[in-house]
Amino acid sequence: MEIQTNNKAVRSHADSGKWVEVNGQQAFVFEKGEGVPVVCLHGVPASSFLYRKIIPLLAEMGYRGIAPDLLGMGLSAKPKDADYSWTSLGNWCGQLLDELGLKQYHLVIHDIGGPIGCELIANAPERVLSVTILNTPIANLATFKKPFPMFFFEQAFIGEVFLQTTVPFLFRFLMHLRGVYNNRVFGLPEARAYLYFLKREDNGASFLKIMRSFEANADKEKLYLDALRALDVPKQMIWGIHDKGLTLEKYGVPLQKALRLDKICEVQGSHFIQEDCAPAISDQILALIAKSKP
Repeated sequence: MEIQTNNKAVRSHADSGKWVEVNGQQAFVFEKGEGVPVVCLHGVPASSFLYRKIIPLLAEMGYRGIAPDLLGMGLSAKPKDADYSWTSLGNWCGQLLDELGLKQYHLVIHDIGGPIGCELIANAPERVLSVTILNTPIANLATFKKPFPMFFFEQAFIGEVFLQTTVPFLFRFLMHLRGVYNNRVFGLPEARAYLYFLKREDNGASFLKIMRSFEANADKEKLYLDALRALDVPKQMIWGIHDKGLTLEKYGVPLQKALRLDKICEVQGSHFIQEDCAPAISDQILALIAKSKP
């Protein structure tokens, strides 16, 4: 696939991955390394680019780090008529992992990659070797409300206008305000890359459909919590304590209690802790993998 940009970060990221066909649509997969797979799922408004600091660290330690772009996001296909619900995206991810030939894998989930990853777990629990949970809406899902500024995108017309008027400078400002704790790690080059992946090909139309297809309800909350509880593998939570949207108190602690985990690994990050704390997250993932069954 031809990348229509001179952005060096975008081109470097694209060169580090590959495209896989899923149901006739192209899916982009950022991956490095060999060995046991570690699948990392992103949320919104991100892409596999979010894991660009973590995947190489996993590969250096002898694992196959894999971060796909969800359907409708990043460099994956953005079909106009696709079902962008969590249920459908979970099924799509399962088909993608089949295409990659993954029988078993360690799973890392973040943001709406949490619900989507729980769909994977519910559908095929025997394939999951461990689960690392980063800031994600699973607990209290029945009362979930999109935080600022994400709630703009669920509004018809307002979402389109807000997205199209979001330039790199504004995106960087919003990320510094709500997404990234350490402003020094996220500048205009990163903001330009995020926006390219977000708006590529369809000006963000698929992203808006994803934002308007959330299945935040009591039935899904029960499904996801039941799937995680029933999964007899090592699990852990890593949470950015400066996340003002998915706060530790409202979303982290209730999930910890529901899963009966001893603790939450708290890190000095905001929502996108992969930007703030990549080495710490990688170390925690590797430590959990070491506890998993051979």
